[in-house]
Amino acid sequence: MISSPWKGDRFAPWLLVLLVVAIYLPGTAQLPLLDRDEPRFATATREMKDAQNWIVPTFNGSDRFDKPVLVYWLMRGGYATVGVGEFGARLPALVCMMGLVLLVWWTGKRWFGGREGFFAGFMLATSLQFFIHGRLAVADLPMVLCVAVTCVALGELLVTPNGTMAASARPPWTHVAWWSLWLALGLGFLAKGPIALAVPALALVLWRWIFLRKPMAWARLGIIRGLCLATGIIAIWGIPALWVTHGAFWKIGMGEHVIRRGFEPFNGRSYYGLFYLGTAFLSLFPWIIFAGVAGLAVRREWEARRAWLASWLLAPYLIFSVYATQLSHYVLPGFPAFFLLLGTGLRPTGWTALGRWQKWVGVGVLSLFGLGVIVFAALVARAELPAGVEPLRQSVFGLLAVYGGFLLVATAWWGRWIGVGVLGVVLLGTGGYVTATGLRAVNPAVTISASLHDLPSDTRYMGLGFSEPSLVFYSGVKWDFLSTPSALTEAFVKPGPVLTVVMESECDPLGFFTGRLNWRDQPVPPGLTETAQRIQTLEAFNPGRSRWQRISVWLRPVSPEPQSVSPDR
Repeated sequence: MISSPWKGDRFAPWLLVLLVVAIYLPGTAQLPLLDRDEPRFATATREMKDAQNWIVPTFNGSDRFDKPVLVYWLMRGGYATVGVGEFGARLPALVCMMGLVLLVWWTGKRWFGGREGFFAGFMLATSLQFFIHGRLAVADLPMVLCVAVTCVALGELLVTPNGTMAASARPPWTHVAWWSLWLALGLGFLAKGPIALAVPALALVLWRWIFLRKPMAWARLGIIRGLCLATGIIAIWGIPALWVTHGAFWKIGMGEHVIRRGFEPFNGRSYYGLFYLGTAFLSLFPWIIFAGVAGLAVRREWEARRAWLASWLLAPYLIFSVYATQLSHYVLPGFPAFFLLLGTGLRPTGWTALGRWQKWVGVGVLSLFGLGVIVFAALVARAELPAGVEPLRQSVFGLLAVYGGFLLVATAWWGRWIGVGVLGVVLLGTGGYVTATGLRAVNPAVTISASLHDLPSDTRYMGLGFSEPSLVFYSGVKWDFLSTPSALTEAFVKPGPVLTVVMESECDPLGFFTGRLNWRDQPVPPGLTETAQRIQTLEAFNPGRSRWQRISVWLRPVSPEPQSVSPDR
């Protein structure tokens, strides 16, 4: 049921665009590429661009079969628009984030009402997991947007505007939702593989046989023609990729990175049955605080569209709860449905209908989180950090500002205080920028790469104990990452200049909470100290390992310095 018209409908999309720009743009260009996936995607795109290759991604000179090709094409567009760098690599995620917020607003407005749509889009844009992934140079946001378009299109095709099940079987290919459905399915597969198909397929099963249990006009989906369209989109890239790699893209991309991860935890991670329910309190922060209240409201107005949203939300949770490899962002495809449901329950006038105990619980939870911010800020202010990672304190304060911003936007809804909400948005944007600049100052790959200019063109680059993909991106050269000192000794047999990055010791930064920073040393190989010159030493924060590290850079010249010989010998 659609609520009465809202006078803010005309301004809502522009306010949401401004919101996304204010929150996600600050710091995106300054934030160094994080973890290990971002630099791999960004470097692979640059290598494809340099080689004029549109089919097979490569990283550090080797084929990269982890993900299909769409994200590399999008990043290539980002590079063409703003140049090769962090901002160019992240531009597709920002654009997809903008599109996702506007799609959620439009869907909420069309299905439930203008207020509901605006609040759904607002809450999605100000949630923790999207705050993180809405600016990352990875494949998740394009895939999430494609899944959202698919699920919205399914709702448009199978439910009438008044919320009842559709019965008409008119030719579906004349409906824009039909084209949106099957185009999004094909592009979603090109973004991140079969998950883009699995989520809407399971959601349909849940909707038909669990949540709604009513007959559906399946003919409106035009499944035969639609599958041909989606398969054709996938085949445009898939067939050449399989041909060029002799089937390796399917064997490794699907066999290793999709199927095997479903049965064996990746990188030795442990499996927990309730992992995603637990991480929801962080991923959906701060709006998870109001999930129970919104759930009661949705239950009172249960109908076909809300049942569809519940099916859409639950599908990725069911899929990944039985998947061996667990990461908190895997269930992102279901989050738009959560915020649409939440938007229908958290109407601006809904808070007045809450009981006294519900209000006190909400105020108590927000106050408890706010107290946590104050206590943590005091601990960080007093903590003693190694001199080389002192700028990390700035990043922690930036994160605390972000955390405070989340609390303020949630409080603003609770009390209908617009000024508090604006302050929360300002804190989110400012905190993101402060965090980004602090992390850049202590990033080892950025610091090391800045000193690698003016080296001979035949220099070989090696890493011993330090094998971060970000080093490949920022240096722009090919690296050999070695696992043992003996491998370095063997490499030194060949003539020519060699630059070597060595991780000498590392420490878990969580130790500063307990007052015990235990550094684990890895001695520099004697052969390196005898034949090469130390040109740089630094303490830095390695985001790929979440460790503080002491790193040294060594340069072996073309040949040893000739020894002077006295004339009388």
